[in-house]
Amino acid sequence: MPPKVTSRKDLITLSEDFEVVDGEHKFIRTVWAVLDEDDVAWRGEKDVRKYYINLPELEAALQRVPDEWLFPEASPELTVAPNDGAGEDLYIKRPNITRYDPADANDGGLPSIPKVLLDEIRIMEFLAEHPHPNIVRYHGCRIRRGRVTGIVLDRHRTILDDLERDESLRASLDRDRIMADLEKAVAHLHSLGLAHNDLNPSNVVIGENKEAILIDFGSCQPFGRELLSTGTPGWVDEDFTSSAKEHDLAALPKIRAWLDNVYEGRPTNLPPMPLDGLRQETLEERGLV
Repeated sequence: MPPKVTSRKDLITLSEDFEVVDGEHKFIRTVWAVLDEDDVAWRGEKDVRKYYINLPELEAALQRVPDEWLFPEASPELTVAPNDGAGEDLYIKRPNITRYDPADANDGGLPSIPKVLLDEIRIMEFLAEHPHPNIVRYHGCRIRRGRVTGIVLDRHRTILDDLERDESLRASLDRDRIMADLEKAVAHLHSLGLAHNDLNPSNVVIGENKEAILIDFGSCQPFGRELLSTGTPGWVDEDFTSSAKEHDLAALPKIRAWLDNVYEGRPTNLPPMPLDGLRQETLEERGLV
């Protein structure tokens, strides 16, 4: 039986799909997901804007997502997070359940979501052996039914793109330090032969000492490695399919220009999360809260 949906807070994500038609963003569907107490995943969809879907409809549309389409098999070399990752100062990053499409399974397609998650886990395991103060701290994996159901990380509640909406936050942070911290994190990655490939203000959080911390390593891979997940439109110079430090070096000046525009009260020009045919991702999907 699917879990009860007593409020929208029970959902781990609620997002809308769009496509670009003649230069206009056309709504396709609303997609949502729930995880029960044992990390069993449930997904629902409806071709109605999310504002008009009530709680009974959200619950009635839920269908279980097979574990093998979301969660990679756990292997002995992976770090198991203490206490299953429980704690207010920890965040469990989940695979993007709403990316699962039942049509893919019915067509006999191969699941890519577990591969993306496993790639990120391997990067986090490697970075844990080569830590840096401006890279989010990794605590290990959450394991259920012999599969990895989440990545346990430090929780940070302030995202860099909050600067656009929060004047008091701008007053409390030094933009030069933000860039210096970000450049140090990127230089550390490059020294290890890795590129982040998705630098943008939504993938930077602010630590308790007001330092900038780089997050979201779903697109991070060694130089030259083919990517399953690539950069955010508006923050990359061109489409690409393999990892390269040039992608990061091109994004850093854009972030610098964005910061200057935010602090000087000018239009930012580059929105942190443009639609451009992509789902509007929630903070939970991006691992930010």
